[in-house]
Amino acid sequence: MTEAPQGRPELVGQLDLSKMLGESINTIHSWRHRGDHDKLPPPDAVVSGTPVWLKARWDNPGQPLPELPPVVGVKEVAKMFDVDSDTVSIWFRRNNGAPEAEWKVGRMRIWTIPPWEEFARKTGRPITLPEQ
Repeated sequence: MTEAPQGRPELVGQLDLSKMLGESINTIHSWRHRGDHDKLPPPDAVVSGTPVWLKARWDNPGQPLPELPPVVGVKEVAKMFDVDSDTVSIWFRRNNGAPEAEWKVGRMRIWTIPPWEEFARKTGRPITLPEQ
């Protein structure tokens, strides 16, 4: 399933939903692309082009949802640092102080913005923050 930081809401992707709901991944894709919001609500965030949802939607239906802070993935981080996505991936392989992912949904890494601001400060790299 997913990994979430302590005290932060858990996120799920389409494959997670497929398993949770007992539906094929193709059915989940169909619901999403048809806009069948009775079966699949709009995503709570889209990270690097991939939709993610708060798991609490299914764990506690009808209850207020936790607040999700602004999140970014590899593509958004690359844009913030004006590099390509491969460069961001290389930062992890080189273990040069890039922040650990705060969430992992499947193979996708997800962060809030403050760890990247700190990374920019420590490494002297210029950063352009996304508009909120």
